[in-house]
Amino acid sequence: MRGLLNTDFIERLLFTSIVIGILLVGYGAWRYLELSSQLSGNMAAQIHQDGGEVALESQAQAQGLMASDIQRRRLVSEQFNMMIIGGIGLALLGLGWLGYDILRGRRRKAESRRLGKNLSG
Repeated sequence: MRGLLNTDFIERLLFTSIVIGILLVGYGAWRYLELSSQLSGNMAAQIHQDGGEVALESQAQAQGLMASDIQRRRLVSEQFNMMIIGGIGLALLGLGWLGYDILRGRRRKAESRRLGKNLSG
């Protein structure tokens, strides 16, 4: 009886791991795409992507470009963090799935042993 309770608890824990993994992957992917969209509209990101240089005509234009570059760096950093969150989600999903599969295999093995004992006894 005690082994059954532990198995049920572990099974719930693994299922929770799978659900959290799916949620993290979904959130990470959604946020990554949202940040990519914001980066495509960022002036400093466009200049950085083209690899070009800009001839600045005024101090206000230079300050605007500097603010845009600060925002670009923040967006790139957040994008990197979303890749990490998505990776953690994939790891949780994989571990939960693997653990659940192992438990299911053990349960089948135990049931076949019980069935074999019942048939022979």
